[in-house]
Amino acid sequence: MNQGRRLIMRDDTVIEDGEAGYVQGNLWLWFRGYTLQQAAEIAFNPLKTGMITFEYGEMSDTYEGFTRCMGIQMDMDGKISVCLTQGE
Repeated sequence: MNQGRRLIMRDDTVIEDGEAGYVQGNLWLWFRGYTLQQAAEIAFNPLKTGMITFEYGEMSDTYEGFTRCMGIQMDMDGKISVCLTQGE
């Protein structure tokens, strides 16, 4: 569990203990506590992913325009990984 880390989606949905990172043109999200279906409902909804703020401690990063889901998976421990890219 990552205390003080969360994702805030464009529609104000908050994903506690979530993380985000920008890698080679893609935005990756990682979080737990969701089913794959619940995660997909977030990942494939541009009204949620159009702007994502990753808060960690007293710092934050905001990512805009990542509205196309390129992949989503859940590992054996229930951690969800979502890969987003900028939409057209």
